[in-house]
Amino acid sequence: MQILTLAIDWEITIFKVLGGMGLFLYGMDLLGKSLKRLAGSKLKIILEKTTNTPLKGILVGILITGLLQSSSAVSVLVIGLVRAGLMTLPQAIGVIFGANIGTTITSVLIGLDIGKYALIIVFVGSALVFFIQKKKIQELGKAILGFGLLFFGLETMGDSLKTLIELPVIQNLFASVGEYPILGLFTGLGVTAIIQSSSATVGLLQQLYATGGVPLIGGVAIIFGCNIGTTVTAVIASIGAPVAAKRTAAIHILFNTIGAIIFMIFLTPFTGLIQWLAELIYGADWATNRMTISLAHVLFNVGNVFLMYWFIKQMTWLVIKAIPSRGEIQVDEVILDNALVKESPVLALANAKLAITNMGNVCKAMFEYTFDYSFERNDKNLEMGRQCEELLDTIDSKVHNYLVKIGACEIDEPQIQELAKDIDTISDLERIGDHLDNLLDFFEERHEQKMELHPEAKAELTELYDTLRKTLYESMTAYQDQNKLIATEVNVREEVIDRLVKRNRKNHIGRINDQTCSETEAGYYVDILSNMERIGDHCNNIVLNVLSEFYTHDETFITKKDR
Repeated sequence: MQILTLAIDWEITIFKVLGGMGLFLYGMDLLGKSLKRLAGSKLKIILEKTTNTPLKGILVGILITGLLQSSSAVSVLVIGLVRAGLMTLPQAIGVIFGANIGTTITSVLIGLDIGKYALIIVFVGSALVFFIQKKKIQELGKAILGFGLLFFGLETMGDSLKTLIELPVIQNLFASVGEYPILGLFTGLGVTAIIQSSSATVGLLQQLYATGGVPLIGGVAIIFGCNIGTTVTAVIASIGAPVAAKRTAAIHILFNTIGAIIFMIFLTPFTGLIQWLAELIYGADWATNRMTISLAHVLFNVGNVFLMYWFIKQMTWLVIKAIPSRGEIQVDEVILDNALVKESPVLALANAKLAITNMGNVCKAMFEYTFDYSFERNDKNLEMGRQCEELLDTIDSKVHNYLVKIGACEIDEPQIQELAKDIDTISDLERIGDHLDNLLDFFEERHEQKMELHPEAKAELTELYDTLRKTLYESMTAYQDQNKLIATEVNVREEVIDRLVKRNRKNHIGRINDQTCSETEAGYYVDILSNMERIGDHCNNIVLNVLSEFYTHDETFITKKDR
């Protein structure tokens, strides 16, 4: 008896797997960051409009997966958008559901092998980065480069591991699943997890089924396992990502696993349904027709989405409970109801104030992360501060657009004044976020250069931070409660902040003259003081609108009535 053996160079295989994973993770990170810088608020708006309901998300997921021919790639892209702050968890769920349906196209049509074009994509991206001077084109090039590296990483891992499918032990597993369908489930799971492609596993299954090597009931069980195995890619993509991205990967695992378990319970009747339909559609050769496996693949994924669609809220709740925020920023979602704008502009204005209060809470959280990062290097505080800044930009855009819609309605003069003040308030909060972001940049640079604060400068900044903290917190309290007494205290304290900044600047010049601190440090400290002073100014702007009965700034807000 002749035994077929395969010569596998395990050293090369392991190196390719590790190197491919490194390229995959780097491409993932580069793609997400480039999309964030390139898209800005425009992509946020597009994604919000196209995936703002689970049903729309499902359709988008089907379309994208149909184009890319890879649900794994789509789940990776979705997690990249979530970790870049361009997509929320509820939006991502719909796209993931749709991706599971879209991936079935691969088993019906000739798939597009994007992996083999990965190096061309890398070249195109690199060319745009290095040969084009326009910044937006360079960012596009980085996104394309990340996209190419992502697929090249997957291809590198897949190519080195797909040889394992040719091992006799793997092929024997496929052949023995008829008697033990549960073995088929684990076979599909294991093989797909290894080669990072459910499409490849299903394709191999179709070939084996066409030769009569796999009975239908075993093949169906393998398909169920493939759906669980394909989630491994999402898990890898969520490594080192924020909690929102981890929750997205968890939703993917939960959805695919629960669906596979439910269908495994009804494996026999489901297989009977597939056999009946296959006989009806394909005739006598259904038992060796590759499309029989495709039919099972399509019906399982469509049925799973239909079944789990009604439990989206429950799955979201479970994932949030299972993966706590661990200090990450969470904001109570305020639904800015557009219907309320026309029905009752006054109530809509009150609704907007809740969102502005949330914006103030994010601002206060960002202040604390910035304060902590200023005196001790902790990359988690830096990351959290950046998340806050992104949230502030998002809330600012949404609330501003909502207030403009209210302003286009027939509202009374007091509401016009109130609306104009609110627009100013969100602008001031957004600017506070910008100045805090500048502070994070300055202190990040100082930490990178290992520049220690002078003890006197540290004490001065601590005092100034404490004064600013009280000012920021009280300015938001004054806004929420329309408390003129607290607003007056903040207004008076603004001069105290100005005096502290001037004193600290003078003391710093003295330290430079005494050569107790370097000239390199001088510029950083002056810029830090300037940004802190501007934070105090914006807090004062907020309370001035509380103190004044009328809108006091130079800009005029034009409503539909005025026009």
